[in-house]
Amino acid sequence: MPIRTGLDSRIEEVRAELKEYFAEAKMAYTDAIEAFTKLDSEVYSEVKKIRQHAREVNWDLTNNLLLILALNQPLMKDLRIVAAYLRSVDTIERLIRHARDIARSDRSLDENASELPEVIIQSVLGMHDQLNALIDMTSKCFTEVEEVPGDELRIIWRKIKDEHKIAINALSTLKSDTMGGKSARLDVVNIVSRVERSAYNLVRLCSLWHHALNNENIILD
Repeated sequence: MPIRTGLDSRIEEVRAELKEYFAEAKMAYTDAIEAFTKLDSEVYSEVKKIRQHAREVNWDLTNNLLLILALNQPLMKDLRIVAAYLRSVDTIERLIRHARDIARSDRSLDENASELPEVIIQSVLGMHDQLNALIDMTSKCFTEVEEVPGDELRIIWRKIKDEHKIAINALSTLKSDTMGGKSARLDVVNIVSRVERSAYNLVRLCSLWHHALNNENIILD
């Protein structure tokens, strides 16, 4: 039998911590993308600090959620929600790890490239704008227990895929000596792909949240 004593208060504490964790991921990504578009390698140390702190937050939140499972033994919808929170902790940590990797790539680009093609910059900035909207949406759903706005989610994901395609196509047509050569171009491919993967992970997390609340899957396409 589930034990509700203390369950609601423990879940509220988790939601408050998650809200801060989402905000931290958004800040890390903003710093990393700004550094990338400006070829500023100095930001890496700051993003690395956020990544190190994220490990501690991940550990604390995971332990708090496992404690809820052990003490309260939630069932059905409560269990699905706790499981979704556990997944969200891992997803946010992965976002911050992607931001760190982008910032780390900036150091290589800073050494090898004098500037980035404008089409690449605009595509990455466009993806980042949509990623920010996705972070805000996911945070609101998880921390305020709101339904996922399915239509808005589909639009954001479609825009990110479109910008990703534009960036990859542009990279494939660049001359071999552009941006310092093959190594730097591969770094940019990895950065563009990490932004797209970060967005995909959030989309899947939103789908999981929809299932937690409604016990049904959300159709994205």
